[in-house]
Formats: sequence, C-alpha cells, structure tokens
Amino acid sequence: MKYTLRRPSCVSCPHDLHFGDLVPKKQYGVMMHCGEHFCTGGKRARRFKRSDPKTAVPQWCPKRKSPCEVRIYALKSDRDRQMFLCLSGDPDDPLYISEYRYALASSTKIELTPQEFWSSCQNEPYTELLDADIPLYSVVEIDDGLAPSFFYRTADGLRIVPRFNTEKALANRMEETV
Repeated sequence: MKYTLRRPSCVSCPHDLHFGDLVPKKQYGVMMHCGEHFCTGGKRARRFKRSDPKTAVPQWCPKRKSPCEVRIYALKSDRDRQMFLCLSGDPDDPLYISEYRYALASSTKIELTPQEFWSSCQNEPYTELLDADIPLYSVVEIDDGLAPSFFYRTADGLRIVPRFNTEKALANRMEETV
C-alpha cells in the first residue's frame, strides 16, 4: 500500500482562533474584531492577512522549525533485528515495525521540509540529502515543528510510514553488539 505525506493545517492547532464576539476586545496583546482570524501561538496574537494561505500553515507560524530536525531510529539490538526479520511477513512493509524494538540512533538537521525531502527523494538518492548513515530497516523522522513525518528504509530506498510512536522508541536505549 502506498502512503502520502499529510499536509499540516491550522485547523487542528490549539492556537488557531477565529474571533467571533460582536464587541471588539483586546486579547493576547492585540485588538480583535469580529470575523478576524488569529494565531495565538507566539508572545502576541498575529492576524492572518489576505495573502496568507487559507488551509495550509503560513511561513511565519511560530511552531515551524527551520532547519528541521532529523532523528534516526534503528533496531536497538541484534536480538531485536533477528526477531523483526523472523516475525515480519514482509520486512520491507512499514506496517510490521514496532516502536518497542527501536531506539534513537542519531540526530541531525536538514534545511528541507518533509514534503520537499520526499519530492527530492524521487529525483536523487536520499544519501545525498541526509548527512547521516541510515541502517537497513530503520525509521527516519523529519520534524518541522508542525507534524513530524516518518520514512522507513528498505533495501529499495525509503517508504512513507503512516505512524510511529516516538515516545516509545525514545524510552529505549541502543544495546551494544557483541
């Protein structure tokens, strides 16, 4: 099954505010009028302009990270690697990955957003885009501050992972190989 990257939007953000009171009032450091659209994520509220996107997240979003953080989660031990290969029906299918078998292997930064990274991967090898070694069957997280995106490394390249619980993987530690 092929997955696509989800485009983040302001709809599910707790800082998205559509002011609806009939009486104007000063809140979050600015004067708000009925019908105006604000972001309350920073120190002061910021009003959306007409030129700002209606559904996508604007470039000035205070949650956006630039450069994006890249975290690489690898199988935490040789034992977990063997269990993964024995129990998964298809090791190249990202549905078989379990966060309990993974641990944070390394982290770095990248100037590309997850969408830009994925479109660049279609034209050039991912090894040229990332300055990190990505072991086979590992998960790459690109966190732009809005919605992290996950990619799974197979022998053929990278695939999109629909979901990966990073809290469970971060609780694990890499084990030494003998």
